[in-house]
Amino acid sequence: MDFSSLLCPGLLILAIAFCGCTIQPVPATPSEPVTYAIVEKTALPTTPTVPQSITEITWKLGWYDDTKGIWSSVISGSTITATFGNDETVRGSGGCNDYSTDFHLGNAPKIWIRRPTVQGVECSTPTGVMHQESAYFTDLSRGQNYTVTNGQLLIFDSENRRILQFDPMV
Repeated sequence: MDFSSLLCPGLLILAIAFCGCTIQPVPATPSEPVTYAIVEKTALPTTPTVPQSITEITWKLGWYDDTKGIWSSVISGSTITATFGNDETVRGSGGCNDYSTDFHLGNAPKIWIRRPTVQGVECSTPTGVMHQESAYFTDLSRGQNYTVTNGQLLIFDSENRRILQFDPMV
């Protein structure tokens, strides 16, 4: 026997041994198909959406900024309202005193409201109603932007912080 006749079968055996060690098992078929979803990023709006109209609706205040940055609900037992007329006058109740003042709708969603002046009736009940009324009148005059979202009238200050939240009066 010559050297080459021993070398060839030996190399063949080594090749088979090495290849056999690298064969991977066939994976089982999955019982459920794999699905992938494509998720798109969407940007949040930076400014309020533009409403169709806020006029000739009586709005009842639910929440307000107490002018110190605290989001407060209207005191139980008091009602604050606003009706924005087509004559650019807003009328309503501040919780104690009735009021009437000028407002102007600029290029939507801009709003300007003059701080109401009232004849100063003092109410003692419910407790805190006079502070609430003063904060409400201040917030009205701070309003810069507005929107109607989910049926609510929202008024924002110059830094786009929500300061008043109204619901339509039923």
